[in-house]
Formats: sequence, structure tokens, C-alpha cells
Amino acid sequence: MLVLSKLKAALPLAAFFSALVLGDAAAQSGDDLPRGTVATVNGIAITYDDIAMAEDELLGVVGQLPERQRFETLVGYMVDRILAAQAAKKDRLENDAEVVKRRAFLERKALQDVYIGKKLMAMVTDDEVKAYYDKNIASAPRQKEVRARHILVDNKEMADAVLIALKGGADFAKLAKEKSKGPSGSSGGDLGYFGRDAMVKPFSDAAFKLKKGGLSQPVKTQFGWHVIKVEDVRTKPTPKLKDVEGQIYQVLLGEGRRKIYDDLRQAAEVNFVSVAPLTE
Repeated sequence: MLVLSKLKAALPLAAFFSALVLGDAAAQSGDDLPRGTVATVNGIAITYDDIAMAEDELLGVVGQLPERQRFETLVGYMVDRILAAQAAKKDRLENDAEVVKRRAFLERKALQDVYIGKKLMAMVTDDEVKAYYDKNIASAPRQKEVRARHILVDNKEMADAVLIALKGGADFAKLAKEKSKGPSGSSGGDLGYFGRDAMVKPFSDAAFKLKKGGLSQPVKTQFGWHVIKVEDVRTKPTPKLKDVEGQIYQVLLGEGRRKIYDDLRQAAEVNFVSVAPLTE
């Protein structure tokens, strides 16, 4: 199930909370090692679940690393975390004020993540994704698209010269490579298929008036002067569910999360005592 797998990946739990609060309670040995154990540190198991939670925590740091290097980095990170937590216990820091404060903060985060995750898994199902697709995408009006090429030049005189050359039989793609200053010039001016709102208004207005194979008069935009050729006109195809279900899932996830928090706030008493930032 796409929804379930993506939702699980989107619900990190603080690995620090697990190591700090559970501590030696996680220690296992021999055949009693937890399923998915990657390594042990002084008898404490590091599992694939621990690695996954560490990855959520460090995604901005390790996200671009190759898979093997990322995995090894995360294992090393967990080893260091457990060793540091054990050293902190030896120094009797378990009840240090800073540890107590952070433990409370991370416990709330863990409870929040699990609670919201369970609620969302009940709300955002494959059936809900399919229903959203049927209502908002499959049944939506199908928009007109054109596929066009253009040649972009600095002034109207140059655009007029380009148009004369094209009407005289010059190859549009070849001329675009020679004359166009736009980034599409190297590909013969090809802009692919686009809807009316995808381009600036003067350009779209001109392009969508043309029939297949038609050439525009020079069109001025803030980028310069364009000569446009429409190569195809079509009705935009409806995307398949499998191609958009990830985006639908994210939409429903965001809506569901907002509803959960709105409901919680409506049932609670929230008083803002001071919203000014702390100053030195």
C-alpha cells in the first residue's frame, strides 16, 4: 500500500529519546537480540528501526549520500549516541535538569508523532486517494494544450526578418538554433506541450489563436520578441492514478493533519501569555 508505506516513512520518532529513556532496558544478547539488529554496543542493540529513525532526524545531513555510505554514517551515529548516553549515566546525569527538560520535550514529540500518525493512517487510505482522484482529476474539465516552438530575438526588426525567412521556407528548428537567444534555442525552440497559464499572457494569447502548423506575427513580451510556431494542438490527457497518487496522498495528508490539530485546539484552552521573542 502506497499510503501506508509513505505515511510510516513520514512519521519519525526521536532516536535520542529511545536511547536516553530506554537506556539499558534495550540490552539484549545472544539469541535474544531484537529482530533486525544491525550491531550491538556494550550489549545494547541497534536495529534497522533505530537507523530509520536516525535517518529521519539527520535527513538534511545524510540525504544526499550514497545508500551504503548513508547507512554506515547512521550506524556510526547511533553507536556514538549510545556510548555518549552510557557515559552520561556513569556521570549520574540522568536526573540533570537539562536532561529532564529534554526528555520531557522528546517524550511529547514521540507521543505527538505516534498519535498523529495513527490518526492519519485511519483517515488517509487508498480508498480516499482513489475518491479524490475520481472527483478532482478524472472528472475535471480537460484543458487545451499546444505544442509550440519559438524564436526569441531582441527587437521587432529581427523578428520580422525571422518571419520572412520562415515564410520563405527556412527550417524553423534550424533557424531557432542559429538565431534564438532563449534557452530553448539549442533544442530548436521546442517548448513542448503547455497550457494557457504556463506562459506569459501575450505569448499564450498568440499561441492559442494558432492552428496546427500556424506561424504567429512577432509577439512582444518582457523577454523580447518571439515568433511562434504551433506544432500540435490537443486536449490535455488525464493522468493515470498511479502517476499522481503520491501528490494526492500529500494533499490529503496535509488536510488531515490540519483537521486533527484544528479539532484538538477547538477542544482545548490555549492562552498565549507572551509571544514576544526573548531578547538578551
